[in-house]
Amino acid sequence: MSAKPATTVAELADRIAASRAAAPARPERQFRHALRGETARHGRRGNGGPALDAPEPVVMRGCSAEVLHLGELLWGDRHTSDLARLTGEDPGQVRRWRRGEGRGPDARAARWVREEALARIAELQAAVEALDAIRPPPAPAAPQPEPEPEVAVAPGVAPEDARWFLDGLDRATGGRPTFVREVLSARRPPRARHWTAEVVVFDGQTHTLDCDRGADLQGTAVAFAWTPGPLSRQPRILWSDDAGGWVRLPDWGRGTHPPSPAPPEPEPAPPADPQVDLEDWIARNLL
Repeated sequence: MSAKPATTVAELADRIAASRAAAPARPERQFRHALRGETARHGRRGNGGPALDAPEPVVMRGCSAEVLHLGELLWGDRHTSDLARLTGEDPGQVRRWRRGEGRGPDARAARWVREEALARIAELQAAVEALDAIRPPPAPAAPQPEPEPEVAVAPGVAPEDARWFLDGLDRATGGRPTFVREVLSARRPPRARHWTAEVVVFDGQTHTLDCDRGADLQGTAVAFAWTPGPLSRQPRILWSDDAGGWVRLPDWGRGTHPPSPAPPEPEPAPPADPQVDLEDWIARNLL
C-alpha cells in the first residue's frame, strides 16, 4: 500500500533525505574520455578529433624561403617593400611567395638578392676594419691549458685507496699530468710492506703499481712492479718534452738498468809518523 502523500515541504524534504539514506552507496560514474578545461573542450570536436578548421602548413615553393630570409636579414621585419623594389616585383607578389603561391622568385630575383647581400657584407667588413683602425679590439685571451684527464675508478675500489696511489705518483712524477687513466684495484693492507694497485695507463695497457714501504712501513715510493718469471721485465714510461706527454720505451730487463754511479774511492790513509819514542825503542831492542 502506497504511503500517504506529503502535505508540507518539510515533510517532503524529510522523506527525500530518508530515501537517500536508505539507498546503497554507489561509486561515482567515470567517463573514459572525459575532457576537462576550456582549452581541451574547445580544441576538439564531437568525436574527440582535432579541430577541422586548423590552418594547413604553408609550403613555400622554389627558393622563396631563402630569398625572404635574406630580405629579413637585410631590412628587418618590414622588408616586403624593400625586397619587392630590389627584385622589381610588386609587394603583393612578395606576399604570395610567403603564402606558397606561384613558382617563387625566378633566377633573376635570386641573383639580385644575392648580389645585394654580398655588397652589404663587404660594406660591413670595411666599416669594422675602419673601427679597428681607430679603436683596436682587445687581444684574444691566451689559450687555457687542457685540463688533466680525469682518472676513472672501477666499481668496488675504495676512492681513498685509489687516491693514495695517485698522490704517490704525483709526487714521483714531479707534478706532471698523470699517465694513469683508470684504477682497476687498489690493495692497501694495514700492516703489509708491499701495497699494490692495478691501473690502466695512457696507451690502454694494464700494469701493476708497487709501493715498497720499507722495513719501518713509512716509505711511500710508488713504482712499476716487476713481472715474475725468468724473463722478468719492468715497464718504462717516461715524460717527453718534445712530444708533450708520456711515451713508452722498451721495458727494463734484469741487468739492463743504467749502471749506478760508482761509490767514491776511500781516501788514502795518512803516512805513519816517522818519529820514534827513544825510550820505547831502547826497551824493545837493547834491554
